[in-house]
Amino acid sequence: MTNNKVTVLIPTFNRSGFLVESIESILAQTWPVDKIIVINDGSTDDTLEVLKAYEGRVEILSKPNGGKASALNAALAMVSEGLVWIFDDDDLALPGGLEALMTLLANDPSANMAYGRHERFTVDAAGAIRILGDGYWRDCESDEFLAATLEDMFAHQPGMIVRKELYDLAGPFDETLVRSQDYDMLIRLARVATPASTEEYIFQQRIHDGMRGTQENQLDAKAMSSSWAQFDRIIFRNIYPQLKLSEYLAKGKQVDNPASKRHALIRRSAVMARKKLWSHAMDDLRTAAATTDAPLTHSEVTALRGALASKYGCDEILQDAKLVDQLCQLATSSATGSQIVAAMARGLRWRVRSALFSEKRWNSVRYFLLMSRLGKASSMFAKSQQPEMSASMKPFQKVDRS
Repeated sequence: MTNNKVTVLIPTFNRSGFLVESIESILAQTWPVDKIIVINDGSTDDTLEVLKAYEGRVEILSKPNGGKASALNAALAMVSEGLVWIFDDDDLALPGGLEALMTLLANDPSANMAYGRHERFTVDAAGAIRILGDGYWRDCESDEFLAATLEDMFAHQPGMIVRKELYDLAGPFDETLVRSQDYDMLIRLARVATPASTEEYIFQQRIHDGMRGTQENQLDAKAMSSSWAQFDRIIFRNIYPQLKLSEYLAKGKQVDNPASKRHALIRRSAVMARKKLWSHAMDDLRTAAATTDAPLTHSEVTALRGALASKYGCDEILQDAKLVDQLCQLATSSATGSQIVAAMARGLRWRVRSALFSEKRWNSVRYFLLMSRLGKASSMFAKSQQPEMSASMKPFQKVDRS
């Protein structure tokens, strides 16, 4: 019989005030949890004192400070089976969140993880809650979950439950990662998971200025984006040689002909571009352009348009003249190369518009000029083929015999 007991793991470090709210939101679930384990990761505030109020309802595992990954590895070792819900110590579970996830698993016995949406909120100095809108969400079929996750993270630990055996298959959290350790784990889970998803909101993600990381490696809120980008590059630099090319396609699809090979190469190149690993991206784009001359598919064009849509921005393409030269060379190398760069250029339209409303408005003009340059380079290949086409048609032109 399937074990559906739910164990909640809450790693915490010096967030006693937020922690109480998180625990209360778990205890208020319409589907009761079976066990809550709070991992006190060497807190120096009053965390242990406030946890006394939950004696008998919450188990406490205290350890020296080592970061979120080490805290979760220690707690996972205490769970033998059932379902695991990893929850952050500064977020709030919506009352029906767990019930929505459990319903997903009940309706799909083949699923070994379930996830849903979240919204973001902040609390001002007066204590008023302000909802900031939905967190990033990607509606995708189960067989596209890995490919979509590689592009960007949209399933978050507080919004999903996972069978313990799936964590056993994925292996422990990487304790060398100060940030993005949850993204690294999600990718490994996605490789072996059969997920089920819902459009329902599972939790609220708190946006605040508190410190992140470990006691020795602390990061403030302003450095979050740059630190995420840094550690994402580390993760994907390791992933590039590890994942099979076919894993960038829908689950079960194989790279068994030129069309599927090009499709996988283009999707991988777009992922690497979004993670700012441009040397890998360019290698894949060149190989893709030489694989087949068939027109790009809608899916390939969509992936290429998203190559420059990283949530961390893509200012590097404005600063790296050699990279732009490489793209222009690709655009003039073949018909497929021309189509590839043209699709990427069209993807810059969003950058042009969004930069207008940012602190770097001048970048709007720079992105527009770059878009125009790449578009012009793409059209040059077609123009270079026109003389050959005209010459080939001469024997068939009407001859004036008057």
